[in-house]
Amino acid sequence: MKKVGVVIPIYNVEKYLKECLDSVINQTYTNLEIILVNDGSTDENSLNIAKEYTLKDKRIILFDKKNGGLSSARNVGIEYFSGEYKLKNKTQTIKENSLIEFNIEGNNPYEIYTVYKSYKAFNNEQDLTNFTYPIIDYIIFLDSDDYWELNCIEECVPRMDGVEVVWFDETKYYEISCKNQSQSSRLKDINMKQEKKITSLEWLRHLARSKMKDFSFACSGMINFNHIKDKKLKFKDGVFAEDHLFGILLFSQAKNIYIYPKIFYYYRIRANSLTNQDKKITKDNILPYFKDIFIVFEENATLAKEYFKCASWVQTSLELVQFIENYHDKKISSLLRDVILYFYIKNAFKVEKFDKDPLCIKEKLQLLKPYKISKIKYKIMRFLIS
Repeated sequence: MKKVGVVIPIYNVEKYLKECLDSVINQTYTNLEIILVNDGSTDENSLNIAKEYTLKDKRIILFDKKNGGLSSARNVGIEYFSGEYKLKNKTQTIKENSLIEFNIEGNNPYEIYTVYKSYKAFNNEQDLTNFTYPIIDYIIFLDSDDYWELNCIEECVPRMDGVEVVWFDETKYYEISCKNQSQSSRLKDINMKQEKKITSLEWLRHLARSKMKDFSFACSGMINFNHIKDKKLKFKDGVFAEDHLFGILLFSQAKNIYIYPKIFYYYRIRANSLTNQDKKITKDNILPYFKDIFIVFEENATLAKEYFKCASWVQTSLELVQFIENYHDKKISSLLRDVILYFYIKNAFKVEKFDKDPLCIKEKLQLLKPYKISKIKYKIMRFLIS
């Protein structure tokens, strides 16, 4: 029976966390290893709820860390399952109805304070000393204000045979007022309505035929964990829309992708999120790791967010260019350049409009100039491909 690792970042989601976790622990497929990563929550109950669920379900392990953003929290999951952490038990004796505490020994790049596991996972004190990371076959990410259909994992596992990714559909729930409450999704946008297996080359050609100019992927599917390790894939820290670079590199390097156009994932659009679509940004929406930029822009939250987005597109573009230039499959590289790169380069150069540059990102634009093309040329290239 294949073992599936579930990674759930948590940040100030006390209103939604129970709904999310109930959808995970009640999955019809039970062979799970569930990682909760509390990313420095400042609300009253997020961490307490996470501890409550960790105590009652021995499949859960809880990491409590300094706030570093969504990428850092997801990467803790990847690094834990990859065996990059050495856990040292802080708790010496097992007591009923209690959490066992561990510290990270040695390398701890994301400043993990404490790791928690239920007493139910251990038979004796020797188990505490010998505790180590589980070996998983597949990994799946879920944001803590979202939730799954209860048969999500059971439906995905058999379809993982011979593919690197199973890509399923999602639906959105709008908690905030948006002008455009679209129910579109990446899968719907490329008009894939039938279950089928495709190659990375076919994926890019489908993008070219669609109106989609960019691409992102994080929570809308299951991933072969060996693929993650072999390609050394992680989420880029400290950027907006981290799922763009991750998704493009993941799909580009996959031999096969399974298209499963069925809705399993319920995605909440809410106000207290850096990536929400609401333009009414307030001081309360600024995440702790983002505050330095916020201060430089004199607490103008909207301006700070726009700068951060543009600076992130610069960093994403640089990574994409490096991948395109070095990737061994020149057909994939060529299609990435012609189909996807234009969107990121175009948005990267918008950083030029800002007088302030706290991340010193403008100087890196010089590296992107050779890849800057006109909109007309871009449209012609996409037309020829499609």
